Amino acid sequence: MKIRKININGFGKFENRQFILNPGMNIFYGANESGKSTLQSFIRGMLYGMKGGKRTKDGVLPPVRQYKPWTAKAYGGSLEYELDNGSIYTITRNFDKNTVNVYDEYSNNITGSFPAGKEEGAKFAEQHLGLTESCFERTVFIGQMQSAINSEGKKVIAERLTNIKQTGDEEVSFRKAINALKEAQMEYVGTDRTTTRPLNIINSRLQLAMEEEKEYIRLHKSCMDMFAELELLYDKETELKIRLNELNRLKSGLVKKLETKKLENTCGILKRCYESLAEIEKEIGLKQNELEIAASKLKKYEAYKNFSRSDMDEMIADYANYRVLRRELDKHQAGIDEIEDRIREIRDELDGNRFFSGNSLDKMDEVIHEVLQYRGEPAASDTGAKPRTGFRKYAALAGVAIGLVILILSFLTDPFNPAITAAGLAVLLAAGMLFISADKGGTAGGEITEQQTGRKMKYRENTELLNAWMEQAGVDNIHDLIRLKNIFEEKIKRLNDLKTNRDKLSESKNITENSIREFESRILDRLNAVNLLTGSDFGEEDIQNWKQGLENFSMLFQKIKELETVLSLLNQKKESLYRESSVAAGYDINLLAELEKEIQAKSSELEKAKSELGGETYNSEYSGPDEIELDIRQLSEELDRVRLTVNTLKTRLENIPDGEMIQKAHEKVCMLKEERDRKVLLGKALEIAMEVLTEASVDIQRNYSPYLNEAMGEIMRRITDGKYRDIMADDSLKLNIQTPDTADMVNPEQLSQGTADQVYFALRLATVKLIEKDGETLPLFLDDPFVQYDEERTKNALGLLYDESYIRQIILFTCKKREVELAQKIFSGRDINIINL
Repeated sequence: MKIRKININGFGKFENRQFILNPGMNIFYGANESGKSTLQSFIRGMLYGMKGGKRTKDGVLPPVRQYKPWTAKAYGGSLEYELDNGSIYTITRNFDKNTVNVYDEYSNNITGSFPAGKEEGAKFAEQHLGLTESCFERTVFIGQMQSAINSEGKKVIAERLTNIKQTGDEEVSFRKAINALKEAQMEYVGTDRTTTRPLNIINSRLQLAMEEEKEYIRLHKSCMDMFAELELLYDKETELKIRLNELNRLKSGLVKKLETKKLENTCGILKRCYESLAEIEKEIGLKQNELEIAASKLKKYEAYKNFSRSDMDEMIADYANYRVLRRELDKHQAGIDEIEDRIREIRDELDGNRFFSGNSLDKMDEVIHEVLQYRGEPAASDTGAKPRTGFRKYAALAGVAIGLVILILSFLTDPFNPAITAAGLAVLLAAGMLFISADKGGTAGGEITEQQTGRKMKYRENTELLNAWMEQAGVDNIHDLIRLKNIFEEKIKRLNDLKTNRDKLSESKNITENSIREFESRILDRLNAVNLLTGSDFGEEDIQNWKQGLENFSMLFQKIKELETVLSLLNQKKESLYRESSVAAGYDINLLAELEKEIQAKSSELEKAKSELGGETYNSEYSGPDEIELDIRQLSEELDRVRLTVNTLKTRLENIPDGEMIQKAHEKVCMLKEERDRKVLLGKALEIAMEVLTEASVDIQRNYSPYLNEAMGEIMRRITDGKYRDIMADDSLKLNIQTPDTADMVNPEQLSQGTADQVYFALRLATVKLIEKDGETLPLFLDDPFVQYDEERTKNALGLLYDESYIRQIILFTCKKREVELAQKIFSGRDINIINL
């Protein structure tokens, strides 16, 4: 078999993709999550179908829901392949509806020629490939890190190998042969557990014959009792006939009653479906009209299709920010204008005091400080002037007076207090020292030194300069001059502060203007996108119009989606009702007129059935005809037995058994015994045949093992450059491999992961060769099988695939660029199909 074409309408991430494959080597190359595993699942699903159901306990979706596309309308595709005999087939599947169709090369639908399963549909893959889905996955379909086969997979493959075709006939297998022997045993012999098989029938006939023989002997001895028994049998026969007629009449009535009830239910179902369908058809028309109107209105707002709810929020926010910034800009400008006015006022005031502008304020401060210091008046910088000499003298005299008062008080106190006396003396002493100090200071102040003379001259110069300044300033004293100077300095400081504030406001204004331009640009872009503006000016009304347009578009778009959903549900419900009507009617109904016609027909049948039924109710202890049928059958059997006994007795009475009749009855017993013995012998022979066939099955299992071992050894020899070549598989496919350094046989799991992976790869490929013997050549599907191989063994494995590509189609999935490059190098000169995903 070779896959020629893969066409995917919708599956996982693929939509409307087609792949053409070569009969030899095909490589699907792509990074992780590029769709390699999805494509493999599509191929497997096209051949064997996909299982549905619910999520697993771990939350994993079933395959049919796992690969359902999100965007594609269709869920399925087609697959074209060619068998070894040249026949070409095309498979189409719809995974949503779980339908499959098989077409031959002449486009004839041959689906019905294959057996069908509940989930996978037509089982064409098993017939063409000779593999079940389980065996397919465990042999030719090798996934990434899945070369190893679990115990269940080994069991499936071992069973398949046991049924290897010996004559080229797919139907010849040990299991089928065993089943055929069992069926023959059941058909021609029977067992102890059966009741209607040949051996059981012979035993029954033998038992009757023996009883007949005994009866002849008994009748031969006495026939008087037979006449009495015959009378009783006649009475019983009459009674049974009456009861049987009554049951038949009751059964007929119940059948008519059930048929009438069934017709009533059918008419009810059809009428209900008709009423529902009429309402649905009417509603579909209304919804379709609404959909057309909404679609027509939506065209008016087509320009809004590129905007979303977030764009509306951003538009509103941008416009709000724009208006806030415009107000801030006006505030900044008003603040700047106010500061400019204040600056002009202060400058005008400063121009009115040009006297201070033309003189050094620092020089003026120095002169004023020296004049005030010389005069002894406090100045702004003079806080440490010494007390005058006269004040100290007055303080000394006051201290002397206080000391005398204290001494007088100490003498007058009774008893005498020395502490008060000591305090008075201390005050007198301190006052005397203060007086002496004051006197010395006065003496020093009276002396005129050269330093004092210089200070006095400096004072006169400063006084003249200060008087000139006061005259220029138009003030009478130095304190007014100081006050005017402080006012002038304060205005200078205020002017500088205003300039700083003006600069800050100008900078904020520039930032605000930039932000306004940014918001204005975004707003204009949105307005112009829907052709709401002809110029560059916009206002609140334009924003509201844009917002209303987007809301209208969103509302209409959502309404259309809802109407489409409602129409889809209505159509589904309509199809469901037509299917229900078809089931009730027994044939396909697709139109209301057909349904109405069927209702009329069923109603006529119902009226006729009711008229035939009349007023009879047919009430009884029976719930239905089936229970009556059981009693009728039992009565009939009993009546047959009575009649048989009557006839037998009449015959016997007519012909009283003599010695010859007894002899014939004895011979019949002997003949039936011989026949019974032959059946028993045949049953034993069939059992022996099944035992021999089972032993032969074991022998064949042991016969295919050497071939399998030889094939695996050759594959491992090529992959490992002869390092490993001896592999042994037992009847259950348990593997052992001989290590090159010792003679020990070890399990593959005891080797490196890469070598173990290569051993199981050899098992799979050898199994494929053995399974397809004298049958269909199977393609090989490989998903990154060399992920644990080193460079050299990867090259050897690709060389092995190079030879295999002459025999079978190979489809390799890889995400390794080095494997693609190696394959191109090894397959140089041959057609290799590389598909980049």
